[in-house]
Amino acid sequence: MLLAVSNISKTFGVDVILSGAGFRLESREKVALVGRNGTGKSTLLKIITGQLESDSGSVQFVKGAKVGYLRQEAPVGMGRTVLEEAEESVQKKLELRARLDELEQKLEGGNSSPDDLEEYSLLHEHFMEQEGYSTERDIRVVLQKMGFDESEFDKPTSALSGGERTRLAIARLLLEEPDLLILDEPTNHLDLQATEWLESWVRGYHGAVLLVSHDRTFLENTAERVLELRDHAIKAYPGPFDKYLKLKEEEEERQAEVARRQSEEIAKMDEYVRRFMNSQRTAQARGRLKLMNRLIESKVEAPKNERGMKGGFGDAKRSGDLVIVSEKLTVGFPSETGTEYLYQDFDWTVRQGERWGIIGDNGAGKSTLVKVAMGMMEALSGRIRLGSNVVAGYFSQDADDLDKEMSPLDVMVYEMDLKPPEARNLLARFLITGDDVYRPIRTLSGGEKNKLSLAKLTQLNPNLLVLDEPTNHLDMASREALGEVLKEYKGTLVVVSHDRWLLSQIADNLLDIKKSGPVVYPGSYADYRAGKAVAIDKEKEKARSKNPVVTKPEEPTLTPREISKEITRLEKLITEIEQNISDTEQAIKNLEDKLANLPSDADVFALTTEHQALQEQLEGTLSSWEEQGLKLEQFRAMQGS
Repeated sequence: MLLAVSNISKTFGVDVILSGAGFRLESREKVALVGRNGTGKSTLLKIITGQLESDSGSVQFVKGAKVGYLRQEAPVGMGRTVLEEAEESVQKKLELRARLDELEQKLEGGNSSPDDLEEYSLLHEHFMEQEGYSTERDIRVVLQKMGFDESEFDKPTSALSGGERTRLAIARLLLEEPDLLILDEPTNHLDLQATEWLESWVRGYHGAVLLVSHDRTFLENTAERVLELRDHAIKAYPGPFDKYLKLKEEEEERQAEVARRQSEEIAKMDEYVRRFMNSQRTAQARGRLKLMNRLIESKVEAPKNERGMKGGFGDAKRSGDLVIVSEKLTVGFPSETGTEYLYQDFDWTVRQGERWGIIGDNGAGKSTLVKVAMGMMEALSGRIRLGSNVVAGYFSQDADDLDKEMSPLDVMVYEMDLKPPEARNLLARFLITGDDVYRPIRTLSGGEKNKLSLAKLTQLNPNLLVLDEPTNHLDMASREALGEVLKEYKGTLVVVSHDRWLLSQIADNLLDIKKSGPVVYPGSYADYRAGKAVAIDKEKEKARSKNPVVTKPEEPTLTPREISKEITRLEKLITEIEQNISDTEQAIKNLEDKLANLPSDADVFALTTEHQALQEQLEGTLSSWEEQGLKLEQFRAMQGS
């Protein structure tokens, strides 16, 4: 047992947040903590990490456990560079490495003492236990996977955007390697590539991970068990995530059926009591009344309907066949060294009724493209235009189109020309109710602002809908409701998103905006995932030829027999690589045993040099194993197995 949370209760004024909440977490477990926005997940995490005191209950960690916590708004240290901030997490390893380097120079120069040799042997043993030789490489790999180029390693942390600071905070936590890693909405500022890498890292992490996320695909790919925070308490479900969803649905169906039967029984008893009280059957009626009151006291409540938004779009006027047309579009911005181009000579056509998902690296220009298309930014050259009879509705991920001093009701009445009762009904469908309709927009949460913006769009009834990260700050139920709304939308759809579940639900074309240039993938998100691996070599070749715009290359035609032969070859190769890994690991273990029991005449320096070489050989072999394993998965996907 790594963590035990017992009977936690917490109230703020008259609002009950937690009541008797508890769970246990074992070492190496990967557990999801889920629940609607406002149910108390962040409060519980703050209690676990000691930032907030509970009214009652206890939080107990195993002795010596190290905890790392990523907040939704995670600050990083100021006055350092990106690389220095990352190095801060492994400072002790780096200091140990520096001391070993000093001692190695002494040993090589022949001016060392017996004390130096003894210190070197002891420090090197500790260094190996901490896998210190890979530290510097790990820092750079993790930073790059979190979206930082080598050129950005010297960038001051004060110059980072909010998203970049979050990604750097994640990188630092991953390098610290705590016994328990608590991640609160870790994918909010990650692009698809970084999210998929983080998934893989979490699955293979040697410690425990507690995940709070509304990213359904991320939880499906990582969580081994699910804790649901609901009605102020926690209920545990076995994983994976799909199994939790099924069990929860079955549980709610049973609960609803029990509640229905109890209600029917109570109604029958009530009718009997009303009919026969003060009659010849008064005694029996009194008996039924007692039974009825006991049943009411223990009555099972039907599960609450926790579906998200219920808004939708009406039938809009049809636009022309060509909705968005980009011709020789060049986009960029001035910098200290001249113009920095995002992409050049980009041709792109969106036709009536198509449903485009726009994905890509952070900073590659996804939001810039839709802003240029909406006339909110100027292109450097070329043009992008809307077609005839196009009525565009645009959703900004920053909600910068909202007047922060107005209330939601003001927006719907004065900007959308609705009567107050109509405005309140529309806002209620987007879960903005009660006194919240009168609050200044600046006091609303990110999710509430998003819902207000979506409510405005439904009232505009556009035939072109352009959404930039619409699922940011939305909980899972609201994301699913949004997916249903967009599936039913009859117009043309363009969605910038890193939410893979949403993309899989709504997109029939993909535009992948890479730093090397935009790539068009006709077909669904599933088609994109299947075709991406096959297309990647041709993409690189075209990128090298400095053509920034490429369309999806035709996949090589392989017969089922050829695919089967390739799978067999890769399986054999992977088996050989795994044997090589096992042999190298055994050689390292033997060498470490020798280093742990050194004879007096042993050449410590030669042995440690050999150990380092074996470690590097193992890293290279593991990289090859990962690469061939990925290829095998791709061919199995082509085979449909």
